[in-house]
Amino acid sequence: MIDDHSANFLKEKYAAGNKKISKKAKKIGVKLLSFLLLVTAMGGMVFSYKISQSGQNENTNYESLSLFSSFRNLSGANEKSLTGENDDRINFLLLGVGGAGHAGPELSDTIIFASYKPSNGKVGLLSIPRDLTVPIPDYGYRKINHINAYGELQKEGYGPELASEIIGGLLNQPIHYYIKVDFAGFEQLIDAIGGVRIYVDNSFVDNTYPDGEDSVKTISFEKGWQTMDGETALMYARSRHGSNGEGSDFARAQRQQKIILAVKNKLFSASTLLNPTKLNRLINTFQDNVDTNLTFWEIMKLAKEAGGIDFDNINTKVLEPGENGTLYATTINGAYVLLPKRDDWSPIQEIAANILNNESQNSIAQNDDNNNDEPIDSARIEIKNGTSISGLAFQTSQLLANSDFTVVNIGNADSRDYKKTIIYDLTEGEKAEQLKQLQDFLKADVAMSPSGWIFSDTVVPRELTVETSSENEENIDFLIILGEDAENLVLR
Repeated sequence: MIDDHSANFLKEKYAAGNKKISKKAKKIGVKLLSFLLLVTAMGGMVFSYKISQSGQNENTNYESLSLFSSFRNLSGANEKSLTGENDDRINFLLLGVGGAGHAGPELSDTIIFASYKPSNGKVGLLSIPRDLTVPIPDYGYRKINHINAYGELQKEGYGPELASEIIGGLLNQPIHYYIKVDFAGFEQLIDAIGGVRIYVDNSFVDNTYPDGEDSVKTISFEKGWQTMDGETALMYARSRHGSNGEGSDFARAQRQQKIILAVKNKLFSASTLLNPTKLNRLINTFQDNVDTNLTFWEIMKLAKEAGGIDFDNINTKVLEPGENGTLYATTINGAYVLLPKRDDWSPIQEIAANILNNESQNSIAQNDDNNNDEPIDSARIEIKNGTSISGLAFQTSQLLANSDFTVVNIGNADSRDYKKTIIYDLTEGEKAEQLKQLQDFLKADVAMSPSGWIFSDTVVPRELTVETSSENEENIDFLIILGEDAENLVLR
């Protein structure tokens, strides 16, 4: 639980920045964004040029500098290798946070794992939904978008480093570099380049879009081509509760990737590259909104390699729930969360390993499709009465026995004061369809084991985290502890 002091700390705007980068290197925030977040380094060459020409004079008049002479100033970076370059794969973590003035200023609204293969210029983007629940040291299982915030609580500027360590470990991929940008930087980037052209696939309305820290407003988008300024593009990227199929994490991630590519196109346009005023504005507006562990020479090296990137063939992938996805969705005490179908994360790790390979991704999807053709096994369940209502477990077993479930045992729970029904999933997500049927019928919360290890008491009520064992645990798929809310369901 974040206390008031911690919350106030997270609302403060970080001014110090990353100590590994000089003040001049920090001024090239757009360069970082263009190569990493936007997967293009053309903007990076522009800013490398400006910084390399400025020397030690921070008051250099950038508008007086020539763009194309920058190429001769980048040769020194070739003498060193980037981290990961010798393995022909450089991995990045891209984080988008609210920043000062937004609720949860250090919560990651956007999380993207990006890979670059220097030998052929391939780039891959893997969008990770913010509701994915993962283990965070000292905090238990929490939503993945909290990692950066917890890191900032431990030490200012440590958030993206901690996120890189944890997410890299879960994906089984080393994350060599990170870049974090706040909403203000995102808006200012798009405004600085004169807006972006976006094709809106579906008209939608979101009646609960965040408006400041404590209020919401209604936003809407019409299908078709639109030119969006920074504020509009941010709303399009952030919307989480849109109608017409645009309320899912998958749809949201697709919109974010679409904006990334649109910004890339605009940065490459002559209207940007040949406009010193726009280039100057990009530098000035991002100097306080970007955080990265890239050093200046590494930025220069990446900038020079931008010419070999195949921008027309960027692989994109979104981790999503559903029959063909690697995640499944559930609710815990009313909170929407996403969990991996396999506790060892192996399908997700395979996607991350092959994000640069279209054929491998298609192969993974085909394997998932083949698995869906298999008949659904009957799930074995045990029902325990967690209330003082006589006969509740038996009545529930009679109802479930008429469906595709096999009731192997009924009885009373150790504690009889459960208010809400809980389903313990002992399959590690292997029977997601049956779990969804049970949850829909019982209107129950879900935990991942009888000890409730997946969530701690600051996320859900204590009754979801106390020890509740079953002697039949090895022979059942789901253990149901009935709460008082089950009485109305059974008697309906």
